[in-house]
Amino acid sequence: MERQLTDDERRNIFLIKREFIKELDHGLGQIKKSISRAYSGLLTNIPANVFYYIYFHGTVRSHVIEQIRISLRMAIEYDGHDLDTLIEKYKADYLANDLISIHCRHDHPRFQELQEITINNMYSRVPILNTLIHSHGNTYSELVKDAFHSEEEVRRVLEVQMIFIDRWIDILKENPDIIDPPKILEIELPIRTEVIFKIIMDAYDYGLQRLDKKMEGFFPRMEAAEGA
Repeated sequence: MERQLTDDERRNIFLIKREFIKELDHGLGQIKKSISRAYSGLLTNIPANVFYYIYFHGTVRSHVIEQIRISLRMAIEYDGHDLDTLIEKYKADYLANDLISIHCRHDHPRFQELQEITINNMYSRVPILNTLIHSHGNTYSELVKDAFHSEEEVRRVLEVQMIFIDRWIDILKENPDIIDPPKILEIELPIRTEVIFKIIMDAYDYGLQRLDKKMEGFFPRMEAAEGA
């Protein structure tokens, strides 16, 4: 029987999920700009925007939110032991909602390598989320600062996550033929592979900028200077 969550855990899960979805929507807004730039003509821009709202704001957003939900469920159940069993329990559902798995050709020789990176990323994320869920604070920022205490500690945690993302991008860059163009109602959309990769890189660069901005919010430079 599943144990009942405490009020603090419920609040923290809500704060984490709300923050992740907010960042997801910021990222989707950047993707919309990238699509508009790639298809800037009037006749191409209108269907491009329709594509964004149907596919990215609909399908992609729902997959990412489901993956967030699965990640939080694993973090709740994690007790500091037997992470292998927990990963095995949720691996299929997690991969079914993983954007890398969805948007890459399953018959490509390096597809399995992509999936292994995703699974290893699961191993790294669960303890981090578990720590946040059991931290103290009334905002997401307060949870982060209570869990990790310093900017250096947060960046060390994030560096592990960035290693996985960089490995994904390297494989996509080296193997553009692994990318499977998006489909709506099983109809492949006429979007060039280089455009898809450009959208991925734009989202990646934007994510790094957002990360720096968030870090300044967590640990303001003025506050650091006063403490010196």
